[in-house]
Amino acid sequence: MTLESLAFPALVAILCLAVSAAIASRDPWYRDHLRRNGHRFEAIDGLRGFLAVGVLCAHVMTTRGFYETGVWSTTSRVHAAMGESAVTLFFMITAFLFWRHVIRSKGAIDTREFYAARIRRLVPMYAVSVAFSLFVIAALSGFALHVDMPTFVHQLREWLSFGFIRTREMNGVKDAHIVNAVYWTLAWEWSFYLVLPLLALFARGWGLALLVAVAAFFGMQAPVSLAFVGGILAAEASERGWLDAYLDRIWLAPVPIVAVAVALSFETAYHPVSVTLLFVAFLFFAAGNTLGGLLTSRAAKLLGAVSYSFYLTHCIVIFVAYRLVEGTVGVASLSPQRHWMVAALAAIAATALSAVTYRRFEFPFIARRAPRAAPALEPAIAHAARRP
Repeated sequence: MTLESLAFPALVAILCLAVSAAIASRDPWYRDHLRRNGHRFEAIDGLRGFLAVGVLCAHVMTTRGFYETGVWSTTSRVHAAMGESAVTLFFMITAFLFWRHVIRSKGAIDTREFYAARIRRLVPMYAVSVAFSLFVIAALSGFALHVDMPTFVHQLREWLSFGFIRTREMNGVKDAHIVNAVYWTLAWEWSFYLVLPLLALFARGWGLALLVAVAAFFGMQAPVSLAFVGGILAAEASERGWLDAYLDRIWLAPVPIVAVAVALSFETAYHPVSVTLLFVAFLFFAAGNTLGGLLTSRAAKLLGAVSYSFYLTHCIVIFVAYRLVEGTVGVASLSPQRHWMVAALAAIAATALSAVTYRRFEFPFIARRAPRAAPALEPAIAHAARRP
């Protein structure tokens, strides 16, 4: 098989599911947690896990590209599109879940509690991932300060900005940004949260049509933002009962799969047509199509539950794994089989690590949310091989 064969990502996904299944069956805490957290949109929860694996597979190819060319990119169009498609669907999930909350609250959002809930949900694991990243960077720099203190503080600011400031060199480590090159999507996420109370003012009547039209018009300049429009439209369709008729039927499962496959064939998944195809696929998942039960399997649900941790840690695991390979045989010299063997080991490690960080760092803060808080909705975690 060639390096770009999609059989390799499929095998990686199977291994991640196997690890998740083992954890879900052997760990009493996770068994109870998954049992107590069933709800209407379980298919979307399971979908997150597969999207997270798609992100990882895109990153192992950009890592390969970095060691071959010195540029954080990949020549594999389909793997780049795989990561970009995951970004798009993650953003749709976020807009879908939060816009349902807007509809049900009739546009009235308790902004103080809403932002407090978002901070509790997103910040703790983000802080942990930054600490992991900085530890790796410190190890690369020999645990010594190589720049003056003002420069160090200036560079540290980039790592604490939630992706609003792009990470670059850190403490003399030139390519420090690839240690965890995932934070830029969090800036998009927070941007959506910041404007949501304003968008909620247009949640009914002609205001909604105007909102969608304006967002779609300006979204053509940055098509990835159209994913949020798609999520809003899907939420409207769901709440009006338009998705309750047929889309969850098992015999229709090939339709969203084909839609995603066609979206991957474009030069970029951020193309408006690609986003539209992914929106069509998402309608099926929002309607409860589980792809024959795959998305609601215990393994998929666990992988979906820990997907935010997976997103924030997998790039670090990949960096360390391939750095070790580069120090021995060299990444560029790896055969396709050995390249993906390293990727598979990194994926297994990332899955296991994510199960730990979710339980120890994410869930304790999720569980503390006040009764009136917004639902424990998951963030749109993803990263593509390149910025939109």
